[in-house]
Amino acid sequence: MNKPVRTTTADVHMSHGHFVIRDVSADLPAPRLARANGFVGTDLVNGAVVLTGIHTGSVTVTLQLLDTAPDSVGLDDWDEVAEVSVESEYGELIVHGIMEDPPDFPELAHAGPGTYRIRVHARGRDIAPDRNVQEPVENYLLSVWPAPEAPDIVYKQSDERGREYRAARKRRP
Repeated sequence: MNKPVRTTTADVHMSHGHFVIRDVSADLPAPRLARANGFVGTDLVNGAVVLTGIHTGSVTVTLQLLDTAPDSVGLDDWDEVAEVSVESEYGELIVHGIMEDPPDFPELAHAGPGTYRIRVHARGRDIAPDRNVQEPVENYLLSVWPAPEAPDIVYKQSDERGREYRAARKRRP
């Protein structure tokens, strides 16, 4: 079994319905990137955007740093699961809300500069859609490991929030 190098959990304060995963020096990735699958999107160089259900507040994020890809994809306890590639030019990959300081997480680019795969799991996005929350109602698991760039993979899409994001994108010309 592939054991995590490190696992950490923290609340990430975010706003505007998303949080980002990016190299400290990179520009902020655009939220529209994630609308295609209704969950997570990337432009590789600037990082990834994870769409949340809530508009503003905190979400609970568990970060799992791995040396290699996980042995299996856990789907049972999650509503949405997808995987993307992100480049870390300087080895300073962080998670944070767009107008917030990053939580007390270790560097996601734990093997130094290079390309990483990030498997994002989510549950609870349908609990308080578009609301401001005082306590976290959504949970995310980010599994991160060094790997060559690869196409995005969607493993599971089952929440209403993701369905709404995907439908809104299809209606646009």
